[in-house]
Amino acid sequence: MPALTPNIENRVRKLPKPSNATQSLQPLFEAVSNAMFAIEDAYGDDVSKGRIDITVSNLSDAGGIQIVIADDGIGLDAKRYAAFCEIDTDFKKSKGGKGVGRLFWLDAFDEIKVDSIYASDGGTAKRAFAFVLNNSEQVVPTIENESVELGVRHGTKVRFKGLRTKEYAEPFPKRSDTFLRYFSAHFIADFLMGGGPTILVDVDGEAVEYPKAVSDLVIGAPMDTTITSEEFGELHIVGFVCRAEASTGLDGLHQLHLLANDRTVETRKVDNLLGIDSLERDGEKDLAFHGCVSGEYLDLRVNEGRTAFNLTERTLKQISRQCMEAVRTRMLPDQVRKYFAKRRERYESFVERYPTFGFDDDDTQLGRVPLHAATPEEFASFLVKFQIRRDEERQETLQRLIDALDSDVQFSFGESVAEAAREIQASEQLALAQHVVRRKLALELLEKLITRIRLREGSSDDFHLERTLHSFICPMNVRGDDSAERKSRAHELWIVDERLAFTRAFSSDKRLDDVLVEAGSADRPDLFLWDLAYGLGSTDPDQPEAVDISEPLRTIMVVEFKKPGRRAYQGPKDQIEQQITRYLAQLQGEEIESFGRARVRVAKDCVFHCYVVADIVGDLELQLSGWNTTSNGQGRIRQLSGDYRGQIEVVQWQDLVNDAWMRNRATLHAAGLSRKQLTPVQPKPDAGDDEDDGIDPDE
Repeated sequence: MPALTPNIENRVRKLPKPSNATQSLQPLFEAVSNAMFAIEDAYGDDVSKGRIDITVSNLSDAGGIQIVIADDGIGLDAKRYAAFCEIDTDFKKSKGGKGVGRLFWLDAFDEIKVDSIYASDGGTAKRAFAFVLNNSEQVVPTIENESVELGVRHGTKVRFKGLRTKEYAEPFPKRSDTFLRYFSAHFIADFLMGGGPTILVDVDGEAVEYPKAVSDLVIGAPMDTTITSEEFGELHIVGFVCRAEASTGLDGLHQLHLLANDRTVETRKVDNLLGIDSLERDGEKDLAFHGCVSGEYLDLRVNEGRTAFNLTERTLKQISRQCMEAVRTRMLPDQVRKYFAKRRERYESFVERYPTFGFDDDDTQLGRVPLHAATPEEFASFLVKFQIRRDEERQETLQRLIDALDSDVQFSFGESVAEAAREIQASEQLALAQHVVRRKLALELLEKLITRIRLREGSSDDFHLERTLHSFICPMNVRGDDSAERKSRAHELWIVDERLAFTRAFSSDKRLDDVLVEAGSADRPDLFLWDLAYGLGSTDPDQPEAVDISEPLRTIMVVEFKKPGRRAYQGPKDQIEQQITRYLAQLQGEEIESFGRARVRVAKDCVFHCYVVADIVGDLELQLSGWNTTSNGQGRIRQLSGDYRGQIEVVQWQDLVNDAWMRNRATLHAAGLSRKQLTPVQPKPDAGDDEDDGIDPDE
């Protein structure tokens, strides 16, 4: 009767091919796992007496690489040899073996040889064979059940030579340190659990002994717990706190190892699920958590190569979440509480800086972000979708109210409008608070910068600090009406005048002959702005055809910044009035090429508002002694005369800052903030907003 004939070459060809270094090492890992099983069979409960020697030579040469795995296990006796010769054997079924691991050897290596010494008929025997890829004969014996002297140690030696295909050769590690990292990462759960054999790995002369290399990284005693669920049954978790080196070669710091039949199948990064950013134990910090999870549910759902579970990613995430919840609450409760307290402080600081994200109470907001979220970027990235959802709901509610007012629908008019007003007020207060927070920080920075420059008078970096001060208020050597100059929009000109908050009609530290069409010199006013109507946006700078060039400019502002604390103004160019009038003489009656290259003439009767920001001390105090004082008695002012209309006002630096604070006082109050302390007024949480946020903490 005809029988089905196995096609081994085709079977091997169809095996999944590696796509990374870990998968390319899987055939080697299978051989090491076989050696571990052989030692378990030989030593029983005393497997720590066993030993495996792994020698790797010519690692960087894919064609010449040689790997030897030698164990002192039970050896390939008749029963085990028969199982080796049977594809899909269930000999090691109780240990999770699928009987196909050695097919991966044939797929990966050019040459495979096996020598084994074992017990036979009351004595000791040896067999040796080549393992080859063809359909007629895969096991080619060279020594068959040959007697050897009594006392010769049992065990098996497997020799691999040459990587057979580029699919294995390309991702296979080429450096000894890389090889050892991947080896440690794959077997780390076995090494952490302890009780296994000694494994000595020698890679081109660099030797490491396991499990010592890993167990030396463990801090304190292991922890264990069992969780039970209807879906996954009993899952046993053993937890270890280790030095960070234990996670070398793995993705992330904290790890959860999912085991099947006491062998690692998959290791998952759980930094996000643990949440703790700095694990501590016995006085050491920045430690890593490693958890080993085992259970019948996992044993029954591993694939034939023991390289993955036959489970969806969603299911694996559910298992990971349940396990890590037990780790947090049962194994590391004190550290978790400490981390959560620090995380709350970081969140509160985040909301102080970005009040628009404080649209719900702290507990609700923190419950909407993953445990690992602890930075402004992380808080914002997870809360922004709830912010958008809330804004959308409010807009829809308002639109329904507007539509209802236009219809005959009966509803509680007063109550609905009052609720809509409260919603608008809460939303606008948060937006206003965000605006004020930014301005508050800008003014605080300006004050610090002014103080720093005063304290460092005469230091080598004075010039750079002065430029920094100018650049903070407005970028230097730019024109705001240049659409290609993006940085020109990043200015803080509202500090000088609130009407300038969004202006683009300005020139900062540009030569006058670069700004004026036909005249001008190399003089560089710190800042001048033309026709405030453009600056306030009544003319769209992106639509130059809308600019009315028939009317000349009748208002121009000129600003000069003098270094805070400067006392010497002795040179001819240091005379304030002469410096300003020199600029005006070049501007008056000339043309500026502004938005869209449109030419706008400066009127002969243009009014010039000229400001000099300085500390009135030293020579400047004497120079301005004949000028009128400003209303607060701190500044100086002089009306222009003769050919020019307008005035020159000298404003002290501290007055400039104080005036900006005063202008923003009402906004600070409306936002529920103060100059010294930012504490946003929290809106009332939405009643009953307890929906499932749907956040995936792993994403």
